[in-house]
Amino acid sequence: VFLLAGAIYTIGYQLIEGYTHLQPGLYASGLALDAIGFVLIGILALVLQVLANNKFLGYLLFVAFLVVQGVMGYFDLSNNLYQYGGGPPVRYSDLNGYGHFLAGALWFDLYWVLFALVLMVIATLFRTRGTDRGRRWRTAARRLCRRPLQITLAVALVGFAASGSWIYYNTHILNTYTTKDEGKKTLADYEKLYSKYAGAPQPRIVAVKSQMAIYPYKRELHLKVHYTLTNKHDKPIDTLYVNWNEEIPPKHLVFPAHTTIKRDTRLGFSIYKLDAPLAPGASMSFDFDVDFTPQGFHNNLGPLATRLVHNGTFVTNQGTFFPSFGYNRRLQLTDKKDRRKYGLKPVDVPRVPPLNENPAKRGNNYLSSDSDWITFDTVVSTAADQTAIAPGALVKSWTADGRRYFHYRTQAPILNFYAYLSGKWKIKQAQWRDVTISVYYNPAHPWNVDDLIASAKDSLDYYTAHFGPYQFKYLRIIEVPNYSSYAQSFAGTVAFSESMGFIAKVKGKSAIDYPFYVAAHEIAHQWWAHQVIGAYMQGATMLSESLAQYSALMVMKHHYGENKMRRFLKYELDHYLARRILDKGGETPLARVEGQAYIRYRKASVIFYALQDYIGEDVINGAIRHFLDTYRFQGPPYPTSEDFIRDLKAVADDQWNTLIHDSFWKITLYDNRVVSAKAKKLPDGKYQVSMKVHAAKYYADAKGKQTREKMTLPVAIGVFAKSPDGIEGNEPILYLEKRHIADGDSTLTLTVDGKPYEVGIDPYNELVDRNSGDNRAKVALK
Repeated sequence: VFLLAGAIYTIGYQLIEGYTHLQPGLYASGLALDAIGFVLIGILALVLQVLANNKFLGYLLFVAFLVVQGVMGYFDLSNNLYQYGGGPPVRYSDLNGYGHFLAGALWFDLYWVLFALVLMVIATLFRTRGTDRGRRWRTAARRLCRRPLQITLAVALVGFAASGSWIYYNTHILNTYTTKDEGKKTLADYEKLYSKYAGAPQPRIVAVKSQMAIYPYKRELHLKVHYTLTNKHDKPIDTLYVNWNEEIPPKHLVFPAHTTIKRDTRLGFSIYKLDAPLAPGASMSFDFDVDFTPQGFHNNLGPLATRLVHNGTFVTNQGTFFPSFGYNRRLQLTDKKDRRKYGLKPVDVPRVPPLNENPAKRGNNYLSSDSDWITFDTVVSTAADQTAIAPGALVKSWTADGRRYFHYRTQAPILNFYAYLSGKWKIKQAQWRDVTISVYYNPAHPWNVDDLIASAKDSLDYYTAHFGPYQFKYLRIIEVPNYSSYAQSFAGTVAFSESMGFIAKVKGKSAIDYPFYVAAHEIAHQWWAHQVIGAYMQGATMLSESLAQYSALMVMKHHYGENKMRRFLKYELDHYLARRILDKGGETPLARVEGQAYIRYRKASVIFYALQDYIGEDVINGAIRHFLDTYRFQGPPYPTSEDFIRDLKAVADDQWNTLIHDSFWKITLYDNRVVSAKAKKLPDGKYQVSMKVHAAKYYADAKGKQTREKMTLPVAIGVFAKSPDGIEGNEPILYLEKRHIADGDSTLTLTVDGKPYEVGIDPYNELVDRNSGDNRAKVALK
């Protein structure tokens, strides 16, 4: 009833918002699926009340059940076969509907409903009426003699056992069930056995040719791949160390004559000794086939469950069918407790290697440990009613044997990081100079398509003007199912979740247009990552994600105006402040970011926006352009955050050295706030504004301990009139200037031409402040 009331409310809200495609069948199916879980819980509560025969004891038993079920996961008891009411989640997407997710979930529902029926029979046997409580066992035995209860109990028990057996067959025989502890032990065993090969020279992937056959409605993949491997070392290579996904082993593996030293099918690691060592600079082929046909269903979502689907397939080459070469340090356990538990040595830097200028330490980029820049050529086929997409320009497409084929070839070097997609999309295209912009979208989701195209054009305008040329003649934005709640940039292609941008409704002129912004961020990755990428060490993602954040912010600033940016910066700052206290590994400065999203995205947005305002947008862009020109498509040694900061300091005025140092090498927090503000009207019609402010700077360590530092940075002081339309960002500026403010408390007196409404210190939240909400205050008029 509660869920139904929520559905009715939501339908009303949709109608108020002008949305009339209500989909009552979808509401009904969603309510029905959710209701099963509530009914199961209700039955259990009722049974416990009957068995306890005491209201308060029944409550206690039910609370005990909730506690026990809640802590079972901590003891690695997470199998849905004994987690009451458990089952794999049912995922819904407008693109894919319920897809293949229903079968497994409904079998588990049947299993637990039959178990609940057994409980109900037991409750029926032991229920009491009146005040006679002393004969419950004899009463239960007498009731059990009744044939309807016998039949019900027998059917429920047989059905429960049969459905459980079928579920076990699917989840443990046809598929592999692995607990979290087993998964961690596997990683620990991998490290114990094979970390001795870390650093062993391996050939690099330099070219990929593939044929990918996607059968979306049968959920099958058939893959043939030809690698070209090159020895980029100064010594011959005689041994290959190859990692595979142990659940999807290759077949028809073909490469030069060799001896198989080891093939560890449990850990997915093979060692091959080449009969003729690969000489420095020489190349060899490495061919393999992979067939993937999922069988049955999993205890939870299995490998590629949300990737290989009926409509909206989105499969990458990372960690699925494609092998990698050399010991993979990224598979190591990082949690200190886990490492102790499984007998591993502690690691000094658990997340990524420490920042290091030694070229020998900069041999891998942060996305791949066995390749640099590659060429890519593929033929991908799919069902007759779908379109298949992969990196590269479309060479040609054709139809044969009831299937569609697409041949793609890259026009510029790309990373060994790519995706295959297939779906039923409508396509809208636009032209930007010689680049064709294409948006592939669900026909039912047309609302933001023009907004995405506008963002693409604005982004290409800004990035090519300030950073350098775009490397492709195409730019694709592709809607994918909401199983992924993010957007991801591949070479010339952006996979964009339907729930993130295609069904968004940006309400009001003051709202953050996040589909526009996210598109700008992902397109910026065509420069930051897909033209220059950092070494696999601390600070790597500053060179991709943080620079993409800055790039998108500049597109937003020029599109919406500088005054509109405060809302976005405050949002980013608040998320940074909320997340930093949860970092168990300890916060790092931006230049040493170890992958923490709250730093590389949220904090970086505020820092880079402040830098362009203080130092100058053209100065920042000049440093960025020089950095990109220096390292565009460069392989080892890959650049580091230190290289970028060096370029920035080279062009910035010396007065900003402390700001740059504080931004990148320190965890710097400000405490700038308005204590009070008042104004009076002068005889000449102007207003005298008196404001008491507080300014302070702190350095924090990794655990958050703060130390007071002297405040020397000039800070923006602003006086604003009331917004004529009440929209944030439209306040007329009466005064705005950066001033050196005394450390601690001080009082400022200003004269402005118009009637003041609000004052602020750092009013646009450009600095990493400890509290984003006290930078502005209303003016008290005398």
